[in-house]
Formats: sequence, C-alpha cells, structure tokens
Amino acid sequence: MKKFVLVLLIVLSAQLVARQLTLFYLDDKLNPVSVRQNVGDDSDLVKTIFDRLASPPNGLKSFVPSDVLRAYFFVESYLVIDLKRGPISMLDFTQERFFVHQLLRTIFENFSGIDAVYFLVDGSRRDVLTKMVDVRFGFARHFWSRWPVEGEQ
Repeated sequence: MKKFVLVLLIVLSAQLVARQLTLFYLDDKLNPVSVRQNVGDDSDLVKTIFDRLASPPNGLKSFVPSDVLRAYFFVESYLVIDLKRGPISMLDFTQERFFVHQLLRTIFENFSGIDAVYFLVDGSRRDVLTKMVDVRFGFARHFWSRWPVEGEQ
C-alpha cells in the first residue's frame, strides 16, 4: 500500500509540474487535429508553441516553418507576434491561410487572457502577411477561437 501511495504521489507531482499545451495540426484533408503535449512549468510557452508546431507528429501536417518567430510581446490583453520574413515569404495562399489558422487557434486555446493577436513582419506593420492574408487589424479571439476554415457547424 505504501508503495502504491508513493507511486501515486510521484505521478501526481509530475502532472502538477508539467503544463499541457493543446496544439493544432492538420490531417491529410487539412482538417484540424488537436494534440495535447506536456511542457515544463518554466518553458517559454509562445516559443514552445512555434517550435512544436514546426515539428508535427508523424501523420500530421503543419504550415508553421521552423525559425519563423523573431520576437513577441504582450500589451495588456493583446499578443504581438513579430515574424521573420524569410521563412514565410514562399508560402502560397493556402499555406499562408493555414499558417495563420494554426497559430491563432493554438494561441487562443492556450492563453485565455489574450483578446487579440497582431502580426508584425521583420519588426514592421504590414497590410498583408506575405501575399494574401490581411493583417492590418489583428485577429480577435471572438472570431478565431474556433477553427475558421470549418465555418459554422
């Protein structure tokens, strides 16, 4: 009985130390697939989200390129993400759209205090992210806390 209690305490303490992130990847038909992964309590959660989305599990896809995050900062209830132009410059419309969807859905799922996300590219505001997606006004939680491609179900 003592051994069981000790094992139970170890498992519970490991669960308390680790935080779970919900990450959104894509299947072969570009439908969203949520995957829960543990991260350490001291992890940089925004960077971890970018790193993990850039390395999808086997059988899933991601349009988040590696080394795309330049910087980020929180302003009140907003998250401003500064992206490097190089890794996203070659995205076509579908890739660009799913890149934004994956990031927004994952961020809003994991950060309940964020009301909107804004994108910068190489430290500057832009009208479009790369070619098509309008990023002038940011992305509000109200519209982007579900998977936008799905529409109303």
